[in-house]
Amino acid sequence: MEFDPSQFSNLKDKDVAQMGLMVLEGRIVIEKAISGDVEILGLVRSEGSDEDWLATHEVNFSVKRVDHAEISRIAGFHFHHGSIAIARRPELKPFAANGGSYLCLWNVADPSNVGALIRSAAGLGAAGVLLGPGCADPYYRKALRASMGNVFSLPLSRCDEAALSALAESGFDLAAATLAPAALPLSEYSPKRPFVLVVGNEGFGLPADIIDICRGEVYIPMTPGIDSLNVVVAGGICMYELFGNRTDRIRRP
Repeated sequence: MEFDPSQFSNLKDKDVAQMGLMVLEGRIVIEKAISGDVEILGLVRSEGSDEDWLATHEVNFSVKRVDHAEISRIAGFHFHHGSIAIARRPELKPFAANGGSYLCLWNVADPSNVGALIRSAAGLGAAGVLLGPGCADPYYRKALRASMGNVFSLPLSRCDEAALSALAESGFDLAAATLAPAALPLSEYSPKRPFVLVVGNEGFGLPADIIDICRGEVYIPMTPGIDSLNVVVAGGICMYELFGNRTDRIRRP
């Protein structure tokens, strides 16, 4: 059957998800998906978009060129130029520890925040990301855009309270990012490996029972009068400080 992108126009994320599919927007996200062995069903390109990047990949899916009005109709908003693809949603992987440091998100409901945190985790050396209850779907369009396709670069796994407790009991070091009086400044916490940083909802933080599972609590010292940061910024600072694999990061020449 010939790929017909128009059938996906104006569909909500949850509708596409129920079909077992997802929408990829832009070259970077699509290339990350191809590199991650995601099955792409078809791709549409706007007039005037650069085609050279596709030549570097094995293309075994339909590619169509459409005008700006049509690609904007498919996207559901004014899409300047570029590509949109429809792909099958990967299954979230069962958690398989291989040492290193992990990010666990709990009740992070905004898909853009989930995507941006996954992007930061990939850039700061995380071995994987655990998605707890209440987290936005990492394969929603906003999450995919904010992650710059890095949802396909890291193992993503579901996690609940029982699974988090099992990790703690098996020797994982868990630290909760909180504003509680008992929390230590980031620089005073010495994580052991394997390590999990647990980050909660931007508005109300982590539930008490999740904090109790963790060995310690950490906070970011800030200017007096400012008591919190955006969860993406806070998560990035915590990962930079605690993941500890800075020698593996590439310096600019």
